[in-house]
Amino acid sequence: MKAISILTAVILSSCVGISITAQAQEVAKNLDYLVLMNADTLYGKISSVKDQKLKFENQQKEKLTFEPGDIYRVYWQSKKKVYAPSYVEDGLEVVPGTSPKMYRIQRGLNQNPTFAEVLADGEIIAYYVSETKVSGGAGIAIGGGAGTMGNIMVNKYKHAYALKKSTGEVIEINSNHNGWFSDVKKKRPIIFAKLINDEPELFAEFENEQKYDYDLFIKYIMRYNELQKAKSSPESTEQFSIY
Repeated sequence: MKAISILTAVILSSCVGISITAQAQEVAKNLDYLVLMNADTLYGKISSVKDQKLKFENQQKEKLTFEPGDIYRVYWQSKKKVYAPSYVEDGLEVVPGTSPKMYRIQRGLNQNPTFAEVLADGEIIAYYVSETKVSGGAGIAIGGGAGTMGNIMVNKYKHAYALKKSTGEVIEINSNHNGWFSDVKKKRPIIFAKLINDEPELFAEFENEQKYDYDLFIKYIMRYNELQKAKSSPESTEQFSIY
């Protein structure tokens, strides 16, 4: 009888442990979370993500602030968005002689990374970033022609960039200030294909597409990443790096 009681206690204890773990996982599933550069994970609530600053409240109700260099990935569950630190917004340089332009991260980079939204993650990372441009326009008369004042125009553009980790190649796959039928957009599939041509079957399928657009590029990046993931060894661990 004593042996049965001990066995019952062990079973009950295990069931309680499983229940607590399941409850914790269910709670965590509904929370925002951060993966830090030291591989720790913090759960809580994100209040804002800006280029250089992230505001976060942990499960102990402590208000914390992080910079891009502190965090590997940001999972903003309530908004269904992922962010990563990256140099794509401020640290790109054009590779000479490329048309349309291909980019790379500047060597000897002095800029700090910024938080960029991640559209696809893996060997090829697709980022969505914004760029603000300030330009001066024609002067306008003040007080019946007594003086003029420059007309300042502020425009904010959205760009999507694809960065291949193994080669450092970066291309722009979307921008909202280039005409859809511009020469740049017509040539963009050619330069995009260079990112995936080491997967011959996928590359051939891409070349046979009849129409190319932003959504198609993202789809092929995701498929490429899945193929690369399947080839990686189970014991391999991802290096926490900023691209």
